[in-house]
This record gives sequence, C-alpha cells and structure tokens, in this order.
Amino acid sequence: MRKRKEDNPFKKIPTILFPEELMNKAYNRAEKAADKLRKSTIGLSLYKSRVIEEQKVRTATSVIADYLLNIVKKTPSIDNLNPFYREILEILIDSDEFKKSLGALHWASQLVRKLGNTYSRKIRRAKTPQEASKIRREFFGRVSSILKQIYPNLACIAVAREKLKNIPTVKDVPTVVIAGYPNVGKSSLLRKLTDAKPEVNSYPFTTKGLNVGYSHYGIQFIDTPGILDRPIYERNDIELHAVVALNYLADGIIYVIDPTEYCGYPIDEQLNLLNEIMETFNIPIIVAINKIDVDESEYRENLEKVEKFLREKGIKNVVKISTEKDINLDILKRKVVEIVKES
Repeated sequence: MRKRKEDNPFKKIPTILFPEELMNKAYNRAEKAADKLRKSTIGLSLYKSRVIEEQKVRTATSVIADYLLNIVKKTPSIDNLNPFYREILEILIDSDEFKKSLGALHWASQLVRKLGNTYSRKIRRAKTPQEASKIRREFFGRVSSILKQIYPNLACIAVAREKLKNIPTVKDVPTVVIAGYPNVGKSSLLRKLTDAKPEVNSYPFTTKGLNVGYSHYGIQFIDTPGILDRPIYERNDIELHAVVALNYLADGIIYVIDPTEYCGYPIDEQLNLLNEIMETFNIPIIVAINKIDVDESEYRENLEKVEKFLREKGIKNVVKISTEKDINLDILKRKVVEIVKES
C-alpha cells in the first residue's frame, strides 16, 4: 500500500505581506524599540541619537530579513514533495516561477541583513544627531526599494499559497477514490458513505477540487472532480486533480455510472471513461450504477448496454444503487471493505 503524507505541507507557508505592509510592520517595531531606549538611555545627545537610530536599523533589519527567510524556510521544497502534492502543485501553479520567487526572497533577505550591518556601522560614525537620522532614513529607503523590486515574487507566492493551502490533507489509511463523469452522483455518494459534507448541486463541475471524507470503519474516501473522456493534454485543471488522486492515492475505485443520462453525458462516453481507467490504473474497481430509483423503462436499453460491457470486461464488483433513496448502500460499503482488504 502506498505511503502518503498526513498533512498538507503548504499550510505552513506564512501569510504574505506586501512591501508597504512589511515596511509598516518594520517601522512600527523599530519605533517601539526606539521608545524604550529614549526612556532608558543616558548620555550626551550625539551618543543617544546614535544608539536610538542604530536600534531602529537593527530592529527593522531583523523584522524584514527574518520574515522573508521564514517564508523560504517554511515553504516545502518542490523536489522533495510527496508525489501527490508535487503533481497537484504542477497543475495549479508555474513551479519554475515559484522556485524563482523563493530565490528572490532569499536574496532580498540576505541583502537587507547586509545593508543593516553596513548602515549600523555608518550610524556609529555619525558626527551629529542629524547625520545619524539621515543615515537611518537612507537605510529605510534602500530597503523599501528592495521590497518593491521583489513585489512580483511576493505576489506569486501569495497566489500560490492561496491555491495550495486548500489542497486537502490525505491520511496514510486505506483510500477509495470515487470517480466518474460530472453530475453522476459522486459527491452525494461521498456524503452517504462518510461524515463529509461536500457541496451537492445539479449542474456539472460542482466539485472544484478534491473532497475528502472518512468512514467509521477506517477508510478514507476521496470525491474527485468529474473527469471527461478525452486525452490527458486536453483536460482542465479540475479534471487533472482527479487523475492525480487516482494515480497516487487510490487503493480502490468506485466508478459511478448514471444509466439515465440525466447527468448530461451519453452512456457510451461513461463506459469509454471506465475502460480508460481500467487500462490506465491497476486498481480494484467497484462499479456503482446509480439512480436506480428512476423508472427502469426510461433507461432499460442503457442498462443492458452497461451490463453487457461489464460482462465482457469481467467486472464482477457491481452494485446498483440510489444515493437519493439510500438503496443498496450497505452492500456497496461491504464491497468497499472487501476490495481494500484484498489490496
């Protein structure tokens, strides 16, 4: 059985502050440090000014350089990621631009720290309080320019963080992926099999990402976005989420078919997709024929076509269900436990 990380590593990326926000934070922290020194430092005006202005520079340096470096350190290395998370990242963002942006933040952190040391020395050599203040202002101006220079990189990481932090946590437990065309009843089935509460609506592509739920009998279920019967290079990001989940997470698959075609997709297309999944993934499959609460006379021809296909392919794990009326869901649960034990 595959080993999988239990936590979404991207949730550790700190909230991204933009240049003006970061400068304000550094300035406010520097002023607080300076206020303490004003009350406690004793000495001539020039000495006191040097101490206060240098403290402002050192405090601001620490705030900004440490913040930028912290982003770099808490962002997981793409090359060392669990394959599931790495594939999802590649779908959602430009990984090369992401790496470049992290490199820019590391560069800026080092440069700010170097400037902090340089300007601190300059302040200690200042001949008047006015000169010390001028040097400190020059430092803040230089740092502000650096942050403006890496603004696109901060924006890149901020956008990536928003996308990546919502990748679901997947646990190292037996996992069954629910697959099939859009609107065949996958999210409704997840809700019936687990304690998850996915959005369920009557239009395609309701599921914008992977939904995860857990059963009381220790199985993790993942509801995938509807995946369409077309070449991999033509699939959109939502569909690719499903492919990644199937490839890296599934110990078993529930493939949901809607023989009524109320989902909007012909039965032939649904069977073609099932055939593709069977040929691509060496994973136990249960076929769940959904919506059997509908009058069978309306879709008998399609049902016969499905049953013929399943016989020809030798698929024996087949359950006719209704997520709407809770028909045969207990049988489906038992079959799920069986295939997981076998895997």
